[in-house]
Amino acid sequence: MNSLIRVCCISNRVFPMQPKRCLQTLLPVLDHVKADAPDLIVLPQFALTGISCGSFFQNPALLDGARQALDQLAASLRDFDGFTVVGLAVGESGRSCGACAVLQGGALLGFFPTPDPPAGLEPAPPELFFSAGTLFGRGDIRFLVVPCQPEHLMDHAELIASSGCDLVVVPAAAPASLGSLERAEEAARAVSRGLGVAVAVACGGAGETSSPSLYRSFGGVWEQGHCLAFCSQDNGDFLSPAEVAVSDIDADIIRAGKRSRVCRTPDFASSVPSPGHRGFLRGISPTPFLPEENTAAALDELFSLQTAALMARLQNTGLRKMVLGLSGGLDSTLALLVAAKTADCLHLSRKNIVAVTMPGFGTSDRTYFNALALIEALGCDGRDISIRDSIVQHFEDIGHNIAVHDSTYENAQARERTQILFDLANSEKALVLGTGDLSEAALGWCTFGGDHLAGYNVNISLPKTVIRALTSRLCDVSPDPSLQDTLRDILDTPVSPELLPPQENGAIGQKTEELLGPYELHDFFLFYLLRYHFRPSKIFYYACTAFSGKYETELIKEKLLLFFQRLAAGQFKRSAAPDGARLWAGTFFPADFWMPSDGELSELAEELDAIDF
Repeated sequence: MNSLIRVCCISNRVFPMQPKRCLQTLLPVLDHVKADAPDLIVLPQFALTGISCGSFFQNPALLDGARQALDQLAASLRDFDGFTVVGLAVGESGRSCGACAVLQGGALLGFFPTPDPPAGLEPAPPELFFSAGTLFGRGDIRFLVVPCQPEHLMDHAELIASSGCDLVVVPAAAPASLGSLERAEEAARAVSRGLGVAVAVACGGAGETSSPSLYRSFGGVWEQGHCLAFCSQDNGDFLSPAEVAVSDIDADIIRAGKRSRVCRTPDFASSVPSPGHRGFLRGISPTPFLPEENTAAALDELFSLQTAALMARLQNTGLRKMVLGLSGGLDSTLALLVAAKTADCLHLSRKNIVAVTMPGFGTSDRTYFNALALIEALGCDGRDISIRDSIVQHFEDIGHNIAVHDSTYENAQARERTQILFDLANSEKALVLGTGDLSEAALGWCTFGGDHLAGYNVNISLPKTVIRALTSRLCDVSPDPSLQDTLRDILDTPVSPELLPPQENGAIGQKTEELLGPYELHDFFLFYLLRYHFRPSKIFYYACTAFSGKYETELIKEKLLLFFQRLAAGQFKRSAAPDGARLWAGTFFPADFWMPSDGELSELAEELDAIDF
């Protein structure tokens, strides 16, 4: 039947900067799917090179290797008379460009350019590529190749509508972040429904580096707003060589759908009125980092993304062990839970996780015994190393009076702990896991050269409010009652660096939120600064609305000023931060935010003084 076309979307595992290995992984998968006699095979952008090659995209050896891999791929498809679309980096006219090749019957028909190339690649010279809107045909189906990030597919709606195509082919390689998969699915569904076309997506990611972005494989076929086939790295084995989605689409259904509507570019945008002085005709959540709907699903996805990022780092480095310091607080608890899940996914013993308790002058019995209980419940390799004697000796060496509880007193403890972790990691051939979060990074609430450092930071994209919500979620779904009890007590423990001595009754003597203010306020400020670049007065206005009845406006203003002061003062720490994965838009990775390390924000915050309460 000419009205049917079989589409196969494959998201293969890549090895960045290794075209031969990419091809070797891909060929067995192609041999397998050819048994289904597809008419069209869609592979991701950079399926033959990986997207994270960086400066090596300019290296002729890599470009030559990629072209040789493409030639070998074409040769392997000589007996396949369907079309194949595959992405790679190519060198043309002295430029290194991203491109998607179209193959048929072993022949290269040409290239489509990658419109938004990653770092290391240049925009493609248009004269060397197919023009946007070029169509290919198979049976009664005309297809259009649109290389782009799937969640941005709606940006190409005008091109799609004017081309008259029946099928939109989307080779992709897009950073994974919270909600990105859902947004990509919705974009494909909306375009196929709104324009009466089918959409086939192959998005690469498995095997890519996990810093500064994490990539996730998925693929799918949509027709008239309905998902016909879907595959995702999250739904299968993380170690799988490929994810495959295959389905038949029907030209008659597509044409019938087109006849039933006026084909035009759909209005996907929505507008929000400016509040002005009339108040808001919309709700403002006090926890904007957390979605108001399907919160549990979002938290589950975040934990999965954290796990996938750490898995990628261990796989790509060849390391099999992890080391982290466990304080009995929220951040290190979540990092340990991520490490445990990662070990399980990689089929490693949890004894490969070296969890170190390092009691110092401010360590309370509550946090110390919670840390020990957590290690026991998760079955990790626990190490207990007191830092008291070494710090006393250190103070003698540098001539510091131990009775003076200043920044030297506090930071020396943090740096001693970090030295222990890195030296243990050297001894165990392990990766040091950082535990610091996005809120602490914003406020500079870490010791430079101390807990500021790590081999890989699993929490750096998550603000404190999300850390708390995610830990609570993991507590609720845990099947282990003893682990649940420990997690509940950790959740009830005041946030503290525990670098100053406890109170006489043994209670925690240093409480972060008493010093800085509520984390939910700082996380609110942080969201609207990073995500939307609001001016200080507008952040203040939003915060007063969101926290009306809970915090006085004077307190909100005071903490907002403190937020900007500490944001500027802590930039030098963020400029030298360890690797981590960017799990959503709105982080301190350079793609989202950058400022000079010696800058200050007092003039920007001056407008707060003019606000009339």
